[in-house]
This record gives sequence, structure tokens and C-alpha cells, in this order.
Amino acid sequence: MPVVHVDPAYTSQECCECGHTDRKNRPDQATFTCTSCGFAEHADVNAGRTIAKRGAAVRAVSHAADDAA
Repeated sequence: MPVVHVDPAYTSQECCECGHTDRKNRPDQATFTCTSCGFAEHADVNAGRTIAKRGAAVRAVSHAADDAA
């Protein structure tokens, strides 16, 4: 599996389900509850899923560029 760079900015505040980003999504260190869709998870698990989703998107874009070349 290749390694891709993922910008970690705001991953702790971004919902891995709907993408909504808000400081209020993190009421405390361990809790994540999306103020838009209501998704709730441990904050670290949500951030990890958000990073994985961003990585998949970066990889898809890089593969699309390779296919176009």
C-alpha cells in the first residue's frame, strides 16, 4: 500500500460521515458528536476515519492523473 500525504488540519473537528466541520463537534477531548448529522464516536476514532477518507481521496486523484497521462 503506498503512502500518501494527508493534511491533518481540522480532522478532529470534521465529521467522517457527512464532512461537516465545527469546533462544537468536539465538546471535550474524547467526545465527537456532529452538530449537523448527529453522528457520535470517540474523537480519535472519528479523526482516524477522517484521515483515512482524505487519504483515499488523494489516492483517487493521483490515480486519475496517472490514467490521463
